[in-house]
Amino acid sequence: MKLFVHQLLIVLLFTLTFSNSFSQSGVVSGIVTDLVNNEFVPYATVGLVGTDFGTQSDDSGRFEISGIPSGLYNIQISCVGYKLQTIFEIQVSNAIPVNLQIQLEPSSTELNEVVVQGNSSNNKSESPTSLKTIGTNEIQRNPGGGRDISKVLQSLPGVNAGVSFRNDIVIRGGAPNENRFYLDGMEIPNINHFATQGSNGGPVGMLNVDFIKSVDFFSSSFPASRGNALSSVIEFTQKDGRTDHFGFSATLGSSDLGLTIEGPTGKNSSLLFSTRRSYLQLLFKSLGLPFLPTYSDYQFKEKIKFNQQNELSIISIGALDKSPLNLKADSTDYQKYILGYLPEYDQWNYAVGAVYKHFGEHHFSTLVLSRNQLKNSATKYFNNDKSDQNNLLLNYTSTETENKLRIENSFYQKQLKLNFGTGAETANYTNATFNKISLPNGSITTISFESELSFVKYYGFIQSTLTLSNDRLIINTGLRADGNSYSPSMRNPLKQFSPSFGISYAVSEKIFWNGSTGIYYQLPPYTVLGYRDSSGVLVNKENELTYISCNHFV
Repeated sequence: MKLFVHQLLIVLLFTLTFSNSFSQSGVVSGIVTDLVNNEFVPYATVGLVGTDFGTQSDDSGRFEISGIPSGLYNIQISCVGYKLQTIFEIQVSNAIPVNLQIQLEPSSTELNEVVVQGNSSNNKSESPTSLKTIGTNEIQRNPGGGRDISKVLQSLPGVNAGVSFRNDIVIRGGAPNENRFYLDGMEIPNINHFATQGSNGGPVGMLNVDFIKSVDFFSSSFPASRGNALSSVIEFTQKDGRTDHFGFSATLGSSDLGLTIEGPTGKNSSLLFSTRRSYLQLLFKSLGLPFLPTYSDYQFKEKIKFNQQNELSIISIGALDKSPLNLKADSTDYQKYILGYLPEYDQWNYAVGAVYKHFGEHHFSTLVLSRNQLKNSATKYFNNDKSDQNNLLLNYTSTETENKLRIENSFYQKQLKLNFGTGAETANYTNATFNKISLPNGSITTISFESELSFVKYYGFIQSTLTLSNDRLIINTGLRADGNSYSPSMRNPLKQFSPSFGISYAVSEKIFWNGSTGIYYQLPPYTVLGYRDSSGVLVNKENELTYISCNHFV
């Protein structure tokens, strides 16, 4: 055995020496396009901040910088007629070339010369306050984060973590279900395993960090196109798959094993796919714990570029979570106590959709069609004896299904940027519950009911951004209205009218004054909307339940 270990160490040492002897430098390449019309941007200057490494994009917008020492770099991209952009903390190594897809936003003023500077603000003009952009490397390097995006968000100012073993995001004392998540523009209901229904927290994150290009965290000043949120809107932007050749990577985490595959699927298409499976249940079993949580997930993206004016992204994410009981772990009073009350849980969820973009000369249009579903179930038997149905204490099954359509248009004309659109959703909620409860007086009461709910949601929005005084003054206004067919009290969208206003003024190159205010609305959870009393009446519909509202001042 000792001989084998010594041989293994020699092989690893030789491998590291062999790799280092060839190259300690990396390559950064990519393509620069116009954010509005998706056309190639030639002669854009691409430079690594604080170094002499840099180049210009060619006629087709492509660039390549080679011979870069391994390390973390900030990359700045500038071009006449476009806003200066900085991409923070790009990891360069000799193992995998860095490939960037860069979109430059047109500037309202023409520059006389291009200068790469060491300081730049990437704040979005639509949200002058309360926006934090997080890169992949910041997520990976977060102490104690374990490559979990939710853990990183919990470390931001104004965000509370809740209980230590969960990924609940609590912002300024709000509830975890007041946050909304978007993946490449497609709304996803949850980003965690073992999620609590009616909320969106959980102990383990679902998203693969290797897929994520950047995260935009809005704790206020939400874009008008992103509604039904009170505490935050979180936008996850995925990278595109490699277009040169297929590659794969395996990751061994603290609780799971993952596999990622990416590469070209055609001349103008690429694929990203990953799957993970936990092995935490094996550790729990070896420690004699009475429950064995097991989770699996997948993430998928197919990007198809028909031409420079039309592209389609097919996106999906899903998870399967189980928590069976370890009936052999019953040797102590503590184990017996947990086995006596803890039910067995099963949960699965998925979101799948298509994001189509069409680019014009001064505008682009986005069409998003998606579907997401969640199913929760829990069962419990007296003494965990499933042989007799009379031992059944709990049988709970609930589903939530949504089908969504959103159409939006973005126009850019000199100092004015305009974004407007509309959307509709169908929602279906079911609940079947059987529960025997022992009362303090020794008697047993039984709760047994079923509920089903279907209704339609609809909304419209418009947002304008006006840039004045050579980009020093930015004025942003937004209007949104939401309604649904659940009850007469919520059908009129004007009752849920959401105005917002933001302003940003550059006092000097490094001093900015920013402010925003807005009124935001959110629909109560389906577990509240679908609640029925013993006679089968939708109690909250009869009581004319309304949207929850919140006023923001920043």
